[in-house]
Amino acid sequence: MSSSSMFSRVFCGRGNRRQKVSNGSRATTRNRRLQSIAPQAEQLEPRLALAKTVGLLVNETASVSAGYTLFGNSFSRSTHLIDTAGKVVQTWTGSGGQTSSYLLPNGNLLRNTNTPAGRVFGSNGATGRIEELAWDSSVVWTFDMQTEKYQLHHDAIPMPNGNVLAIAWERHTYAEAVAMGRNPALTNPATNREVWSEAIFEIKPDRTDGIGGDIVWEWHLSDHLIQNLYRGKPDFGAVRLHPERVNLNYVPTGIGADTHIAAWAHFNAIAYNPKTDQIMVSSREFSEVWMIDHSTTSEQAAGQTGGRYGKGGDLLWRYGNTASWNLGTRANQQLYFQHNVQWIAEGLPGAGNVLLFNNGWNRASGGSFSSVMELKPIRYGVGQLVWNYAANPPSRFFAAIVSGAQRLPNGNTLIDEGTTGRIFEVTRTRRIVWQYVNPDTLTGPVKQGVTLPTVQITGLGGTPNVRTNLTFRALRYAPSYAGLTDKTLTPQGTIEK
Repeated sequence: MSSSSMFSRVFCGRGNRRQKVSNGSRATTRNRRLQSIAPQAEQLEPRLALAKTVGLLVNETASVSAGYTLFGNSFSRSTHLIDTAGKVVQTWTGSGGQTSSYLLPNGNLLRNTNTPAGRVFGSNGATGRIEELAWDSSVVWTFDMQTEKYQLHHDAIPMPNGNVLAIAWERHTYAEAVAMGRNPALTNPATNREVWSEAIFEIKPDRTDGIGGDIVWEWHLSDHLIQNLYRGKPDFGAVRLHPERVNLNYVPTGIGADTHIAAWAHFNAIAYNPKTDQIMVSSREFSEVWMIDHSTTSEQAAGQTGGRYGKGGDLLWRYGNTASWNLGTRANQQLYFQHNVQWIAEGLPGAGNVLLFNNGWNRASGGSFSSVMELKPIRYGVGQLVWNYAANPPSRFFAAIVSGAQRLPNGNTLIDEGTTGRIFEVTRTRRIVWQYVNPDTLTGPVKQGVTLPTVQITGLGGTPNVRTNLTFRALRYAPSYAGLTDKTLTPQGTIEK
């Protein structure tokens, strides 16, 4: 029975019989009816609330940071922009599925997606294409990188100068990897024993032709390695004495670690700080975030000297897992397969601090739960925890993969529990004031009340509670944001049916 027909029965089910009653009898009868209706109405309210599985679930308007939320299902061609009432104001249709998407100051959408041909090589998060779409979804610019050597993946971000900063896997054959100092036992026959290092490219788009562009700066992880197994091979040294370099033979094991192995460092996010001219990346498999100097030339970025901070392309700071550079043990680990590292932007509460989503899969303390962490960098391996969010009890909030967070102008934090498509806003006191569940899936929007099924993630067997509305990233844009100022933002109804 639908809720409307149920209401009809409760409030309109008197029938057509007419009878003469005194005023007193009529009042008594009315009171008895109201008394019988009240318990039914009390029981009905929670049943209706339970039936609402997607779309807007919580909206404490006075406490919510004004603006429009951008997100997309990882398996869908659609990217949506909704208001805080849960109504769609804009939808773009891209060429394929998506990881991260960004609204540009010109009102266009920068979208990380896959090419129709599919990836040349890669693992979870492989993309291959960066595309810029106009408001009407027409393609303004595309850049593809998926060759025998490089494969775009996960994230590519807009820079203030109009360029795009992207991450790509860099393929090394088994012979190349062993020559670099890789332990042969730490390679995977299923991927031809290859090792995929990481590279960062700054791309200047070709706006004339609307396709391709120039690489104007680059950084390669393979230039900043250290290994302590083979004295006669490159980069031999004491790993724990060189936190500015990356241990070529660190490979995590156990629950949560990617059995793929070739995608060795597995970057899943990149950020840029224009004030300090630094880059930050999130390495999933190292359970660390790394800071790099962008003020270098590409030549300096390949070495250990030069740039504003004098270290060339070596790491300026790292945090999350000192065991990866032989300093600590698992008991000292702070991050567990984290995502979406970033600097809090200028003008926002906590500006200059680092914000990240700590997925928290298989914590050393036992169990799994996610948290959002705000940090002040101190030195290698050390960061001061300024603020964090976790549920009470912690197990109520857990996304094993993807996900993210964003600081908002009113001091609240927007959080994307990506595996379930749940996007919610919390205050500094950790109270949820806005909550929305992405209704969009690979096969399109679901009906209200539908329980979304789970999916399996390749290489991460047993990944818990990954739903078909998987949402890699969500971002809130203020009404005053330049990309929205000249746009018509008329609510067009909800995404869910």
